[in-house]
Amino acid sequence: MAPGPLNPVTVMEQCHVSPSPLPSPLPPAVKPQTLPLTFFDLVFWDVPPVQRLFFYDNADLLGAPEFLLHELRLFEKSLAAALHHFYPLAGTLVCSIPEAGAPEVVFSDGDSVRLTVAVGGDDFQDLAGDHARDTARLRPLLPSLPRHGGGGGSRCRTQDVFAVQLTVFPHAGLCIGTTLHHAVADGSSYVHFMRTWAAIHRLGPGCGGKWAAVDAPPLLDRSVVRDENGLREVFLRDHRAHEAAGGKRLHGWDLGQRPGAAGLATFRFTEKLLRGLGRQVESETTARRCSPYALACGAVWAGIVHARGSNASFGFVTGCKPRATPPVPGNYFGNCLGLCRVGKEEEAKPSGGLTAATASAAIWLAIEGLAEQGRVFRDARGWVRLVREYASARAVTVAGSPKLGVYAATDLGAPWGRPRKVEIVSVERTGALALAESGRDGDGGIEVGLALPRGEMEAFRAFYHDLVSHSVVVLTAARRDVRTFGPVDRCLPDRATATVTFAGGNLALSFYFYIFYS
Repeated sequence: MAPGPLNPVTVMEQCHVSPSPLPSPLPPAVKPQTLPLTFFDLVFWDVPPVQRLFFYDNADLLGAPEFLLHELRLFEKSLAAALHHFYPLAGTLVCSIPEAGAPEVVFSDGDSVRLTVAVGGDDFQDLAGDHARDTARLRPLLPSLPRHGGGGGSRCRTQDVFAVQLTVFPHAGLCIGTTLHHAVADGSSYVHFMRTWAAIHRLGPGCGGKWAAVDAPPLLDRSVVRDENGLREVFLRDHRAHEAAGGKRLHGWDLGQRPGAAGLATFRFTEKLLRGLGRQVESETTARRCSPYALACGAVWAGIVHARGSNASFGFVTGCKPRATPPVPGNYFGNCLGLCRVGKEEEAKPSGGLTAATASAAIWLAIEGLAEQGRVFRDARGWVRLVREYASARAVTVAGSPKLGVYAATDLGAPWGRPRKVEIVSVERTGALALAESGRDGDGGIEVGLALPRGEMEAFRAFYHDLVSHSVVVLTAARRDVRTFGPVDRCLPDRATATVTFAGGNLALSFYFYIFYS
């Protein structure tokens, strides 16, 4: 891991950005003043805020004074215009579950998002790398959520739900840090907001409603989320019982609560590596195919178990918008995720018995099971308790998804373009894998961000390198087998027809098949 920061982050300015519409011929929409949390939101009530960093290269960036003079106003205007449509992000939320009723995001005219502008003295290129970096170097790039009342501490009455920080690295680039209360929005809704902000910034302050061609406005109507089984009241009772028993927030995952330094590193699962892992799944398990998501998650899960030398449960979330009855519209803003648990038979295996192939196959089996109507909600009454159980057991979970397309969504246009690197730093506190599509052009794979203590990180890295080496061997052997029988069309879509011609050339067989990474 690299040494500590060369220079601390210095705050240059703090301001508050209120929602403000772009010039438009359309009449302003009526805004409700409160937004009640649904049962989907309450699942994530105690989960630490989601914190992301976006690193943008710009060697022409001279320094903080020039940024304040020429660029800051553009960021403020585009942020204000985006918040006009996502105005709950400028609101506040109570700090604890009320004795009666349910928590609500409260918004009033004049509410705002705190925007911090800072200058960083650390090595920008090093911070945006894939290697393990001490998380203590990344935390200063992230804003905190302001708290109000009760001295602003643990006894606060309300807190902001969203904050932004822009950190300028002279002659290197810009880092945008965001902190979001997870009970307000899931990854899909967050990326929807960031895509809108980026589009408005890219198109310029005179774009009017042109950004709408990029994305539909968010849907804030909570009535689209049906709660026929009374899950909201079940979750409120669970939270109140936990607080009454003196329960603490979810600290089981938090590496910051443990002695020693923790590092955050990125491990890349290229298309080639995923093909090799797919071959292993086919040869070592009964699964006949596996998604890229299952392959990457399974490999990392097995690697973490190997690094710890002990078992670890695995859970993931799945989008419930199309699975709800009736389906929730895609532009709904809020949480709409279900919790999924991988079979306990895999959790019971000794640490040496869980391989990348068996872990991937187990995850894929759980994903396939979601095709059954209503399956995701079968154990929903226990979701809040499951989150606490997973935290205390240091279970492996997942944050983000390659499907969110976070790199393409946050293209700010000239002079910033797409981010060179996106990090979910809060995985240090949630035990999650941070998944995203590969940010490298033409890579076509998945990148996985992972926070581990120093010793576990070194053991995991060795596991990963062995995985890559073994994958090369598997693919080489597969190509050798193909050459034995003759040429196979190598440019195949997800579902394709391939023709194998045997060496004698007298017999050709055509068949349909699915490649592993479809």
